[in-house]
Order: sequence, then structure tokens, then C-alpha cells
Amino acid sequence: MIVGNPFATAEVGSRAPADRRCRLGFTVDVDRFAAALVDADGTVLASVEDVAPSASSSVVLPRALAGIMAQAGPRGVALDHVDQVMMAINEVDGRAGIREVDPDWSCWPGQLSPIGVVRLGAATTALPPLAGWPERLRSDVSVRAACVAGGAGVDGADFEPLDTAGLAAFARTVAGKVDAVVVSGVFAPVMPSDELAAAGLLRAELGDSVPILLSHEAGGAGLLPRENATVLQAVLLGKATGALRRLRRSMAQNGLAHAELFLARGDGSIMTADYGLTRSVQLHGAAKAVGAQGAAMLAGESNALVLFTTPDGEPTAVCAVAAGQARLASGPTDIAGVPTSVRSVAVVPTVPPVGGFPRTAADRIAEAVDRVKDVSGDLPLLVVGPGAGKLVDALPGAPAGTTLVCCPPRANAAVAVGAATALVTGSATRVLAADSRHGGDIRGKVVDQALAAAVHAGADPDRVEVIMVDEAMVARGAGPDLLLRVSAGGPPRTAWQYGRRRSPH
Repeated sequence: MIVGNPFATAEVGSRAPADRRCRLGFTVDVDRFAAALVDADGTVLASVEDVAPSASSSVVLPRALAGIMAQAGPRGVALDHVDQVMMAINEVDGRAGIREVDPDWSCWPGQLSPIGVVRLGAATTALPPLAGWPERLRSDVSVRAACVAGGAGVDGADFEPLDTAGLAAFARTVAGKVDAVVVSGVFAPVMPSDELAAAGLLRAELGDSVPILLSHEAGGAGLLPRENATVLQAVLLGKATGALRRLRRSMAQNGLAHAELFLARGDGSIMTADYGLTRSVQLHGAAKAVGAQGAAMLAGESNALVLFTTPDGEPTAVCAVAAGQARLASGPTDIAGVPTSVRSVAVVPTVPPVGGFPRTAADRIAEAVDRVKDVSGDLPLLVVGPGAGKLVDALPGAPAGTTLVCCPPRANAAVAVGAATALVTGSATRVLAADSRHGGDIRGKVVDQALAAAVHAGADPDRVEVIMVDEAMVARGAGPDLLLRVSAGGPPRTAWQYGRRRSPH
């Protein structure tokens, strides 16, 4: 079952929300910013896009709010009516350090946390933790990596007894040397009990001041990509903590202390800032993902291609939207040269290859459209970003595979609109025997886990629901099995639901 985004049919308008509850979408991209104010039913009340004199939120946020309130204030909207702020950024501090197409970690040194990694799976040493990482990055961040017995089988059964003595020995070797520890277990997303037990043992040895990140919370069935994602998140933990502290300080200084802060994810969903603190690599590709969804919503198209532009009208990348959601890349997502389990939007760049022959913008767009399309029919091409109008005027016509080329309303603020209208999601995965007599019970438990995961990420517990159930046959030695994946989602919670003080309306 698929349930669409409840904002997908909302019209762009100018009226004030009847219940005075609004969301503010906000994005900074190198030297420009955009913001959009959206009411409870998804109507866009105001939007602004302009040059950013600085990438700092303390400089940009007041400028954005001034532009937004100049439009929304005369219609009876005040800052106190903003329940949530959704930030769409590709790196947790808002700078373009992690690039969309060719991720680079050259901006990270000096901001990386030293970490330890312990893997639960004694038989996996052929590819030890951090195998395949860039050598310099690995040496910069890894204090110690080890494998001990533990983990689960593909069906969730115990794989081997957890090596508690080995965990205690590992903890003693990293004590006082690391800022965080990563625990990754074989098939931990299916059965995380050994990771949870290991975390308890490590916490007893290291104390509560050392964060312990567990790979099953990063998601993904493959051990190495899931482990890599968790390690990168641990490495960036100190950087993320400082960046989020600055964001919250800026919100408080600009009249938004009462609002809940959410961060956009690379799969087109959002999560609370507290939840995202240990999941910072999930921000990779976030602006493109929510921007594509925002463009589709603004244009009233559930299936479309979305082209992003620079201020001077140059095309940069094309993404696809199906059923109102950004289409995700298949396979691992490389971040800083490391393959990860992060689910991120599929992005096809329109830039010419280095050393290639010069090509027109139309040629590059046509090639990107051909590469990104995965359906036989033609689709509308929606152009967004600060140079959208300039590019559309310069194109000779619609590229092959498209029905038309157009700028949706508020095209320059599509990313901010997409962030403000995104859902909070969560998922759960389980492998079960195809002929299991307990299949129904297991499916029910996976559904409950997905719903709980969405609520944990910040979904309104009264409005969360299942949005996707996917079953696929997988083969293993004992016979055919089913890989069951359930996704759930809902609108974001409001701060007052969790007891945070809000100013009176």
C-alpha cells in the first residue's frame, strides 16, 4: 500500500492559515538562500530567495525571516505561529563541503572525531572494518578496529555467542582515546539484540560520556555499507553537535526558540535534529531530494523530471519524481570515497566531463534526461533554482523524452517548499522463510517496528501510517526466503506534543 504525501495537491496561495500553525522551510547553498512558509494544509503563504552574504545561519536566517514576514505578516501570521523549522542542507553545517557528484572530505580535517570500531562477527575478518577506505581518511579517524564473536543469522537467529570478554578488552584499549565508538553486527537490522547488548557492556566500561553508535540504526542489509555509514556518522559527531548548536542559537535569537528543528534527508524525508545528530550522513543529497519533491508539488505533477539551475541559468543536475517522491539511487551511496548504506536521491549531473568537448546546455540536459528516466512514457521537465526562468527562455524546445519544459510557481524556492512539506519516515526490515507458519505475526511486528521508527524520527504519533510494504524473494542455502521491508511515515510532530514550552498565540 502506498499513501501519498498529504500536501501533494495543495495549491499555492496567499491566505493565512485558519489554525495559525505553520512550517518554515529553509536552505542555504554556498552563496544563496531560500525560505518558504507553509500552512497546516500545505498552502505556500510566502517564499523568498536571495544572495547569502555568508553561509552562517546567524547571518542568513534573519534576512530570510524579514522577507517571509514582509509577505505573511500583513495577513496575520506571526513568528509564534511557526511550529517547525525544516532545514535542507547537504552537510550538517550548511556548507557545500560534501559535493553531490564527487564527494570530498578535504574540508573535514580538524573537525573529525577519533573513533573506535568493533564488529560482531568473528568470521568476517577477510574484510575488516574500514576496508576500502581512503588510507589517509582511515588513519586520521580510526584509533582501533576489531572483530569479536557475535551477530545474527539472516533469519534473526543467533549466529554465535557474543564475546563479552573481547568487548571488554576492546573497551580498555580505546578508553580515553576516542570520542565515539561504533558497533556493527552481522544482520543487525534483522536482530539488533547483540548490538544492544554490546552497547551496554561498552557503556559500563567507557562511561556515559562516550557516545556509542549502532549500525542497525543506520539501516541497510549489507554489513560493510551499513558499517561505513555508521562510522562516518561517528566521525562527524563533534562537527554535527557544534553545527546544530549554532542553528538552534540562531533560531532562538530570531524569535523561533519555540519551534521544533527538523533536518531534510537525502531520501526526501525529514527527521528531528536530535534524531539526526547521530545520522548526519543522511543529509547527503537532501536539497536535491526535497527540491525535486517541492517542484513536483508546486507544479501539481506526481510524476516528473526536475532540472536544477545556477543563478546564471546553467543546468546542474536532473532528478526524477515518481508518485510525488524523489527516486532513490540503487546500490551503495559513496560519501567521501566510502560506499555507504545511505538512501539518497538519484542525481544525474549535466556538467560536461573534464577535458570533454564543449556542449550546449540543451545537449547536456538531453543526455541527463535520457540517463535519469526509468519509464517509457514522456514526462514534464520542471526547471527550478535561481536561474530557472533564464534557462527556460534560452532552451530551443523540450528535450526528447519530455512533454514540456516549464518553471513551476516559486521555482527559485522549490527546495525550501519541499523541506517544509516533507514527511517524517521510518522503516523496518526482516527476512523470513517463505513457508513460515508465523509469517503473519512476523509481518505485524515489522509493521509495528516501522511505525515506531517513524515516530522516533519525529512523526506525529497520531497521524503516522504505513506508506509502503515491499516483499522480495531471496535465495540462501536452506531454501527461498522473503525479504520484507516496511516503510511508515506521517507529518512532523509539533514541539508542544512533547512538553516543550511555546509562547502563547
